[in-house]
Amino acid sequence: MEFILNAGLGIGVLMVLLLLFKKNKSQSDYLFLGWISVTLGQIAFYEVTLFQFPIHGFWSIPFFSLPLLGAPLLFLYISSLTGHRVSWRTAFLHLGVYVVYVAMFYVLQQKDNVALTANNGYFDLSKSPPKWMQYYAIPLAISGLVYCVWDLLLLRKHRRNIVALFSFDEKINLKWLSYVVYAYLVLFVLASFLIFGASQFQLFPIENAFALVGIILSLMLIAFGFYGFRQTAIFSNMDSKAIAGLDIEANSSERVSYSKSGLTSEKIEIMASRLSKFMEVEKPFLNDNLNLSQLAEQSGISQSHLSQVINQHFHMNFYDFVNRYRVEEAKKKLSSTNFDHLSVLGIAFECGFKSKSSFNRYFKKYTGLPPSAFKKI
Repeated sequence: MEFILNAGLGIGVLMVLLLLFKKNKSQSDYLFLGWISVTLGQIAFYEVTLFQFPIHGFWSIPFFSLPLLGAPLLFLYISSLTGHRVSWRTAFLHLGVYVVYVAMFYVLQQKDNVALTANNGYFDLSKSPPKWMQYYAIPLAISGLVYCVWDLLLLRKHRRNIVALFSFDEKINLKWLSYVVYAYLVLFVLASFLIFGASQFQLFPIENAFALVGIILSLMLIAFGFYGFRQTAIFSNMDSKAIAGLDIEANSSERVSYSKSGLTSEKIEIMASRLSKFMEVEKPFLNDNLNLSQLAEQSGISQSHLSQVINQHFHMNFYDFVNRYRVEEAKKKLSSTNFDHLSVLGIAFECGFKSKSSFNRYFKKYTGLPPSAFKKI
């Protein structure tokens, strides 16, 4: 167990150093760095109190309370990645809970003259502790659970924005981050169960319980670090107002969103015809990085109007609209002897797809056949 905690610490320190020396750091990089640093502090707390020595007095409070920083930092990181600008005021409101909790804990401890000792990952309780000491971990559990649900809602909204703004989802769908959040959720539920099961009902040894929490946290840090460093900027060249306005889920929401656009049905028909001709002649879909902003600039149609035309006239989202043209182009090439020198994957890349998996998935969805079977017809 100690080996895994040490491995998590070593890898975490390496990630911190790499981020510190990274040039042109973005806001999400700083938030990522903050989350790694706080998680390192948590793992170090478990490592020291489980295998080295107990921590006495005031310093045991801020180290034990670090989950109140980790959960909001993960939320702020996800917010930044998904196109939301995290202001200093927003960061202060989320992270300030940690300061308030530590201050209140210290004041209550001084008032009741409680001798604090952090051992085996939690506080040792005296035989007759003050009432509040029996519930000191509840705010940490509540915070973790609330932020995990909030994270999942934010990622769900992000997935809707992806299909409205992009013609691809490789490296920007943040599926890996959903797995991290679910792991975080499991961790908080597990930690809550372990704390109350071990301290209130003596179901198992408390030292084994928190060693398991530390191990899960170490594995999360390793996985998070691997994918976090690979994460690219998602909305770097997109209009933030367009992003906010294109989060459409239901038909009623769509009507409300487009009611003030000024486009009549006749104008929509004209723009749709113009867009179709542009797609067929210029073939912008061959660009595998095509997004709504780029197509709007190339076609001379504003982002909001372009989205409205695609949604209301073609009854599609942007992702399906562009990939439909890519599939049609792929069907032509697969059926032509002029492209026999290309493999199926080569044709996929020629038509604007970024990967074999996305090509196969969308081609079959649109035609009912995998590309290799279609080529044999």
